[in-house]
Amino acid sequence: MMTKRVVYLLATAVFPILILWATFAPNSSAGGSSILIDAVLYDGYENLDADEAIRLINVSGTAVDISNWELTDGGSGSTTLPGSVTLAPDEIIWIADEATGFARQFGFLPDFEASDTHPSVPETTGSWPGFSNTGDEVVLLDNLSAIVDVLVYEGGNTGQTGWSGTAVDPYTVSSVFGAEGQILYRMRDQTTGLPVPDTNTAVDWAQSMGDEVNGRKVLYPGWDLDTYFQTAKFTQSGTLTVAVAPDNAYETLKLHLDAAQTSIVIETMTFENVAIANDLIAALNRGVDVTILLEGAPIGGVPEQEKYICQEIGAAGGECWFMISDDGNDINDRYRFLHAKFILIDGQQVIISSENLSPNSMPSDDKSDGTWGRRGVLLVTDAPGVVAHVQSIFDADFDLTNHVDITNTTFIGGPDPSFVPDLETGGITYTVRYPEAAVFSGNFGYEVVQSPENSLRTADSLLGLIAQAAAGDTVLVQQLDERPYWGSSTSNPTDDPSLRTEAYIDAARRGASVQILLDSLFDDGNATSNTATCAYVNGIAQAEALDLACKTGNPAGLGIHNKMVLVQIGGQGYLHVGSLNGSEQSSKGNRELALQVQSNEAYTYLAELFQRDWGATVYLPIILNNYVGPASYVLISEVLYNPSGAADDYEFIELMNPTGAPIDIGNYSLGDAVNPTDFEDVRRFPPGTVIPPGGTIVVSTAATAFFTEYSMNPDFEIVSTDTAVPDLIDDPAWGNPAALLQLANGGDEVILRDPSGQVVDAIAYGTGNFPGIVTCPLVSSSDRSLERFPANRDTDDCSVDFREWPFPNPGELP
Repeated sequence: MMTKRVVYLLATAVFPILILWATFAPNSSAGGSSILIDAVLYDGYENLDADEAIRLINVSGTAVDISNWELTDGGSGSTTLPGSVTLAPDEIIWIADEATGFARQFGFLPDFEASDTHPSVPETTGSWPGFSNTGDEVVLLDNLSAIVDVLVYEGGNTGQTGWSGTAVDPYTVSSVFGAEGQILYRMRDQTTGLPVPDTNTAVDWAQSMGDEVNGRKVLYPGWDLDTYFQTAKFTQSGTLTVAVAPDNAYETLKLHLDAAQTSIVIETMTFENVAIANDLIAALNRGVDVTILLEGAPIGGVPEQEKYICQEIGAAGGECWFMISDDGNDINDRYRFLHAKFILIDGQQVIISSENLSPNSMPSDDKSDGTWGRRGVLLVTDAPGVVAHVQSIFDADFDLTNHVDITNTTFIGGPDPSFVPDLETGGITYTVRYPEAAVFSGNFGYEVVQSPENSLRTADSLLGLIAQAAAGDTVLVQQLDERPYWGSSTSNPTDDPSLRTEAYIDAARRGASVQILLDSLFDDGNATSNTATCAYVNGIAQAEALDLACKTGNPAGLGIHNKMVLVQIGGQGYLHVGSLNGSEQSSKGNRELALQVQSNEAYTYLAELFQRDWGATVYLPIILNNYVGPASYVLISEVLYNPSGAADDYEFIELMNPTGAPIDIGNYSLGDAVNPTDFEDVRRFPPGTVIPPGGTIVVSTAATAFFTEYSMNPDFEIVSTDTAVPDLIDDPAWGNPAALLQLANGGDEVILRDPSGQVVDAIAYGTGNFPGIVTCPLVSSSDRSLERFPANRDTDDCSVDFREWPFPNPGELP
């Protein structure tokens, strides 16, 4: 038996040695679990993936010496950190292949680089591993070559020591989120913002399909995820102004623009409102600085009207800037779309809106006899915390020093020299219910919600707010769109649930009263449309006997463009207003901004607006002023009869359904033959052709030429050029079989008849003539269409119902 003296001698001899070893020995894998591979960019944007990079993080509570630690792909190469590198608790470092390429994409320099491209960035030794775009292993070794951490992605070796289970794949959705440029990163804890506990498996990573809330995420270079991972919350006194589009949105905005003294800063997707442009030019003329940041590639491209507006603002001393992609120069815009809609005035006020600067959303007409436009909401506040936070978002987005995806109008170009701005705005069909904005004063609770960083948090943000609604509470949703599911268009609510739609349903399951009002005008009736969402929601409501209802509507004439959710919890009212749509892209990939406010008065005001809209399709004006209501039949809504070039082969005729129900136009005929014996042509739609409510059908001469011009296919063509596009059926009983439905540039008729031969709608232009129809004058030049405006009005006077439109937009209504 060992005596106490022996034990004592051993202890006094060995323990000091252990202390010395623990103090001075190189840091080995014993402490390596504190350092994690936190993020990996393996398929970069730069040529030859020169922006490849790895981020490390210290998740322990003490500093860790990582001198001479090594990064490898398990075989082809490795790079080693220099000596004297220590990571403090929660500290991160980036290690890149080339610092200059990394900085071009990320907007800042890495902490280390493997290649010598920047004098201020320390170098690692060895060679960069060169991680494969199709799959590889990322292995972190300590200075004794012991494995500290491992990531296996895509087709990498899942048998790699230190890894368990399947590899991590990038989260991809066709045409929405791609693998190129996507950064694999560790899933974050919503409370701490730090990585979730490490299990050496794919579930640790934010791209994991297993966690519908914290997983299925994307991250791209240039995002500020760590900075804005949490929503910003403030309780501050001040004023809250609530404006309604189209009723008083323009007037409210003009009031604030006219009061600006030093600066106006705008971030929005598109800008086509000439009246607002003139207000900004007036501000410039009195010495106010005006800076505008716009999306450089909106759907359909930058409009000529926007180019014209930026030209005029530039001439007055203001600045238009665009967030762009330019593949030829390895420039990639940070977000899928720059879709936020906010304005900062004098650094003292912020306007956060659901609306772009559009004449359709903010008509500037005299509203005493009514107006016409899109439903939306603007919030204005002078809460200093909110203003400062939104200013920080703009400063991050509009960072000319560090980001290469911001350019001026030189890249975008100016308008066509022959361009004439469109000054039409408003109408008389919708009665203004809110002639002035509502202004509330007091102490309000604010929460700033933004995409792509924090809009899907369940601890707070919108989903966290809805999660509090239970029995006796109310949820009112008015949105441009909500989806029945996310993921690919062929998925389903079980495999790819929409977190927003499911949150509304779950609130009803807890006993809340839930109403969802979605746009009908732009709804196309496909599998992810608002119609499909309402069918899904109402089916659940009926099956489970829930106080839950969904419907589509068009309360102000040009659709619902609002992005508003109202929630009343325990008698306390909350509003969420901003740019966030119901798509997955909006929450995960766009730059979006919304403001949540606790205000009982503002909630009551907007809840009354919601319930009015819930019960109405279009309000009639109090002063009729020769009012003509929406048609109850299919209309010819746009005609391009004189495209440029000799062939006229991308001519098109657009039909629209102005009603709230689908219309079957199977066996309807379309042609320019007034009489059966005319040497002209009539074609018929095949059986089963249906136009959804508010939807369109486009017929073109030749689908291939049409696609070249508009980057989309028509619904039907006359000359068979593309097997993917069905042909209209020739009717031998009308016109001449040798003739084609091709409209004359000097004058013609377009006639839509039902299966019995009765005329449904007709127009004539130039030398054309049709009984009971007032003829339109010819358009002034080629590539200008006749567009029905408003889209659902028919007086049989073409000169009244149609306008000459310089931007033909088949399939899209004004």
